[in-house]
Amino acid sequence: MFLRLSILAFYAKAETEATLRTLQQDRRLMRSRVVIHPDGIQGAARYLADNQSAQLMIVETTETGDDLFKALDSLAEACGPEDRVILIGPENDISLYKRLLDMGLEEYLHGAVTAEQLMAQIERMFSDENAAAMGRIIGFIGARGGVGSSSIAVNTAHNLARQYDEDVLLIDLDLAFGTAALALNLNPMENVAAALDQPDRLDEVLMERFMTRVEDHFSVVAAPADLNGFQEPSLESFEALIRLGSRMASFVVLDLPHQWARWVHDVLLVANDVVVTAYPDLANLRDAKHFFESLAPRRGIQAPTRLVFNCVGRSKRTELSAKDFEGAMNVVPSAAIPYNPGAFGTVLLDGELLSKGRKGGGGVGRELSSLARLVSGRQPATKSKSPFSLFRRSK
Repeated sequence: MFLRLSILAFYAKAETEATLRTLQQDRRLMRSRVVIHPDGIQGAARYLADNQSAQLMIVETTETGDDLFKALDSLAEACGPEDRVILIGPENDISLYKRLLDMGLEEYLHGAVTAEQLMAQIERMFSDENAAAMGRIIGFIGARGGVGSSSIAVNTAHNLARQYDEDVLLIDLDLAFGTAALALNLNPMENVAAALDQPDRLDEVLMERFMTRVEDHFSVVAAPADLNGFQEPSLESFEALIRLGSRMASFVVLDLPHQWARWVHDVLLVANDVVVTAYPDLANLRDAKHFFESLAPRRGIQAPTRLVFNCVGRSKRTELSAKDFEGAMNVVPSAAIPYNPGAFGTVLLDGELLSKGRKGGGGVGRELSSLARLVSGRQPATKSKSPFSLFRRSK
């Protein structure tokens, strides 16, 4: 999730400045204030003599030996006892490393440091202690309306629950026109709007009220059933809901509306994996390209943004190929779900899931199963015989 920090960075070399500029754009720091200054450790000492420090300072030095410790003494005089400092220096020396940490530095990094190295240190220092135990967040959105993103989200969530025997929470964030409850033949008493309306009160007990059990390991927080059932929530409300969900389930699947609001953008940035669903035609190519140009640079390689084709073969005369998309976007589709109106129509009328393996699903079920394994970030797990479910624990 997002970190809210104030960070001061002081570089001594142009390469480190470029690294800090990349760090400044990291999606995990989009709620943070990262200010970058030149002149390294000397610049840091001068700045702090007249200005307040920050929660974290990243300071680069080219000094070695006695000159390094003289510069550190000057920096220490300008710092407070609670200030946290990461020092970047030229020497790779374990005795120096130990000495610097004994002096109170938070971390010492040497040589050409990458933005990902710095981000890993920042997360280690400031992330919640239980962050490693938080579930994987997977966002689904359509390149255009009507491409079937919601159907793919629902079926992928169900596939994850069946394949891994771990708890999956599907949150329908299409507040105006969400269809998860309809697709699953549910009539929930509570909905996601009520959860978003009280972020300060949200805890696991309250969250249980908003969740509707579909089957073992699979629960849903549904969208409102009418257009008058919600007001536009704050960004903080969405973040609180998603954070809590990721503490209660191994996988949190977010079904997002086809709109480009600020909160949609931010939720897509925080997700571990994003799936953009498109029908392979020219209009979808244009809009999918916009999504990838906006999201991919901020999300980085550690948080994939994937393209999935849906309804392939519906109109072969006008469809584009995967090579057309790859040539225009430099993205290879992660899945291509064939057009099968009989299978989709039957499950829609019955309120069932294609992932249950009904006859007539054909290649649709196989593609959805493969997609679930891909976005899980894992290899397929062995089926567990344990009946334990986190969603049952507080009942």
